[in-house]
Amino acid sequence: MAVPAYLADTTVHVWQRRDPGVRQRFESLLAEGRLAVCEMSALEYLNNAANPTAYEAIWRALRGHRWMEVTSQAMERALAVHRVLAATGQHRHFSLPDLIIAATAEVHGATVLHYDAEYDRIAAITGQPVEWVADKGSL
Repeated sequence: MAVPAYLADTTVHVWQRRDPGVRQRFESLLAEGRLAVCEMSALEYLNNAANPTAYEAIWRALRGHRWMEVTSQAMERALAVHRVLAATGQHRHFSLPDLIIAATAEVHGATVLHYDAEYDRIAAITGQPVEWVADKGSL
């Protein structure tokens, strides 16, 4: 059986800097080559940089990760899920970056690693694997 790969949501990157348990999980998955980023999660995380020096430090760190490309297939999947949400009037209640990150993980056969209940709501529609990096409500 293949070892699962994880696409880290921005919340994982933020919490790994603040919580030792999340940092340990993050570093372990990263060392194993099982933790990935995509263009959307990278942009979200880079957007948190306080200044140009911090931006470049984050950029260098992200470039050392495994990458999962946001493909046109992933964008089509995000649009399809968005359309399902629109059928019940829920399309405006989801983060578009989260839909893209989830769709990218799904297309690449990866599990979304996160600390954001929105991914559970997305997975309820898609059936894809998602995993909390720490117990919900614990951080």
